[in-house]
Amino acid sequence: MSKPMHPKIAVCLATYNGTYYLPEQLDSILKQIGVAVFVFVSVDASIDDTEAWVDAHAQMDSRVVVLPHGERFGSAAKNFFRLLQDVNFSEFDYVSFADQDDIWEQDKLIRHVQLMQQNNVDAVSSNVMAFWPDGDTKLIDKAQPQRELDYLFESAGPGCTFLMSSTLVSEVRRLLSDPASIATQVALHDWLVYAVCRASGKKWFIDSKPSLQYRQHEKNVVGANSGLKAKLSRLRKISNGWYKGEVLKILAVSYQLSNNPKLLTISGLLEKSDLLSRLKLLRFSPQARRKLSDRFILGLMIVFGLF
Repeated sequence: MSKPMHPKIAVCLATYNGTYYLPEQLDSILKQIGVAVFVFVSVDASIDDTEAWVDAHAQMDSRVVVLPHGERFGSAAKNFFRLLQDVNFSEFDYVSFADQDDIWEQDKLIRHVQLMQQNNVDAVSSNVMAFWPDGDTKLIDKAQPQRELDYLFESAGPGCTFLMSSTLVSEVRRLLSDPASIATQVALHDWLVYAVCRASGKKWFIDSKPSLQYRQHEKNVVGANSGLKAKLSRLRKISNGWYKGEVLKILAVSYQLSNNPKLLTISGLLEKSDLLSRLKLLRFSPQARRKLSDRFILGLMIVFGLF
């Protein structure tokens, strides 16, 4: 009897000035059990020796494939968009995202493959265990029950936990292939993927078990949002219009994939600032975020015109 084939997974690793973190991260990816893993690396033009480091590892391990160097993307999302567009996923069963600075649990991928199959879903994400240089740790819980419209207002969790079907990735890739598409302007790749999945009628599962150690440092793009500094940063993004702008982009992308009339209504209300429109918008807030406290804060922001 022949031995069952391991699921073949393409891991998209976006990196920038990553030589300090990459050794531990790449090692944790290549040591995944129960799967055949291949790592596709895109380097945002760096000022350290990241390019040379990944080139050397690609020479030593055929499972590491490096995309051509030289481009300056300027953000993690743009770097991941490049990976989604330039990598040929036709021979792979699943696709995963990887940041440069985390440490994956050894069964991360095979556990999520099994969860996708058991729950008949197109993607899985999970909680993470944040850790700091001083040894502190904290569970980042993103596994609250999904709400009808949460994908319009937040991601499913950190993109580094995502495992996606080839069908879902093909849909995201189709949207990104049009340079004029609003999808290419979305600032967070993980939020875009979650929205595309949910808006197109596909299913998503959020695992409560942490799948990786989520390194926290001053250069995190998003991070654990823990502490006063992080909370103030989030508040600024809401009050200065950044968050509202991203919601409107996600709404525009989602409306292309869904005939849900609520999306058009919400978009229209967000374009206005009068009290009546804000009160009408308020009725959608119970379905807008998974976490109760987040729904409460969003409701307050809407009422007082801060969102």
